[in-house]
Amino acid sequence: MSCEMISSRKIDYYVNDPYVTIIDIRLKEKYVYSRIKGAIHYEYNKLVDDINNIYKCGKISYEFRKIFGNKEKIYIFYCDKGAMSLVICEKMSGLGYICKTVVGGFEAYKGMCVIN
Repeated sequence: MSCEMISSRKIDYYVNDPYVTIIDIRLKEKYVYSRIKGAIHYEYNKLVDDINNIYKCGKISYEFRKIFGNKEKIYIFYCDKGAMSLVICEKMSGLGYICKTVVGGFEAYKGMCVIN
C-alpha cells in the first residue's frame, strides 16, 4: 500500500463517505476545541505506540482493532500541519491500510465541515 497526500480542499468530499474514516491525531484538547466533522480522535503518541507494538510483537490494542478493523476502508489522517500525519500514514500503509494524509494539516483546512 502507499500513502497518498491530499489537499485540504478535498476533505469535504470525504466527510460523509461511509467507506472513509477521518482520524484527528492532534492533542485531545485541540480535537475537543475544533475538528473536522465526523473525525475520530486517536492521539499521535498512542497511535505510534500501538503501531510499534504491531511491528514488534504483533500485539493489537482493542482501540486500534476497533478503529482499524476494516482494511478495505480508506483512512485519512490529519494533524496540525501535516508532518505527523504523514509519518502515521506511511506506517499504516506498511501494515496494508489504504491511507491518505492531509497536506498542511488542520491549519490548512478551510472547508465547511469544521465543528467548534
